[in-house]
Amino acid sequence: MEKKGQYNSRLIIVVIILLCVGVVMVYSASHHIAFKQVKDSNFFVKRHVQRVVIGILAMIVAILVPYDRLLRFSKWFLVIGLLFLVAIYFVGVDVNDQAKRWIRIGSVQFQPVDFARLCLIIYLSEAMAHKQKYIQDFKQGLLPQAIVLVAYTALLMFQPDLGSALLLVCIAMTIFATAGAKIKHLVLISISGSLFALFIKGYQIERVKSFVESIKMGKPISYQIEQSLIALGNGGWFGVGLDHSTQKLQFLPQPFTDFIFSIVGEEFGFVGVTAVLFLFLLVIVEGYRIALNAPDEGARLLATGLTTSIALYAFVNAGVVSNLLPTKGLPMPFISYGGSFTVSMLISVGILVNISHYCATKSRG
Repeated sequence: MEKKGQYNSRLIIVVIILLCVGVVMVYSASHHIAFKQVKDSNFFVKRHVQRVVIGILAMIVAILVPYDRLLRFSKWFLVIGLLFLVAIYFVGVDVNDQAKRWIRIGSVQFQPVDFARLCLIIYLSEAMAHKQKYIQDFKQGLLPQAIVLVAYTALLMFQPDLGSALLLVCIAMTIFATAGAKIKHLVLISISGSLFALFIKGYQIERVKSFVESIKMGKPISYQIEQSLIALGNGGWFGVGLDHSTQKLQFLPQPFTDFIFSIVGEEFGFVGVTAVLFLFLLVIVEGYRIALNAPDEGARLLATGLTTSIALYAFVNAGVVSNLLPTKGLPMPFISYGGSFTVSMLISVGILVNISHYCATKSRG
């Protein structure tokens, strides 16, 4: 595999800008809570910066490791991803007595799904690239990968983690479609996947009901969404100014994690929200450009899957905080406070940048 160009600097620059926005917003949204809980206003932002640094180091490693080596070991990644998800059932930590989504090793705590998602994308990209000859044949071309997807989805559903499971299916279906799978085969997989609705928990059904009722009534029923919309409304066009949010003062739950985008809207208004979404749009455009100019089918599918992952998490989070989608408990890439999620997203960026190193001249940064 011959190197043809420089790394995509545009993608790196935009992601660094988003990370800087994230650090500023995590401090703004968390310092009041941090001081009240641990008497240290910088507690959460210091932890966030540490994780961002780890993520950047992981991104650099991903940039330097040729993507074809990852694809070469795709079956190992498949096994590792499954082991991550299975491990939750034995050593998982409960979240609000509703779901086991975390694994704690000493003082380190992480969400296995973040790395399992990466593992699945790598595996499916390599598997579908080698199935081009049989892509129109459901039994030989798509069924084996569909079974793998079902296994991952089932392990997530039984935690339960409906939001991550749905996004994982969307990412996989995008890879299948990009590889050239027939629409009727994709529809068949989707219909089969609907059987998992039988395992949805009561509180997850209530979230969907609340969302539907909020549309009928024209106002939110969920307290969390109501406070989020108040924050966005307070921001108006230009916002109330950095660190002047009132909703973060324990009105809005999770103001520096899943709902940090609401604080962005309150403090920087419609202009700030639009600017952040525009930065994400740049990331997505660069990601798909890398996919379009990828040197081979495996790289094309890998870049497509990774970019779709970033895009879905960003816009689903924005949709949730603005009451356009039901509450799912998903963070905003590069901006929300987090550890394993931030690291996994930065690894994704690193892999994309590495693929860009082998792209045609027209896609260079």
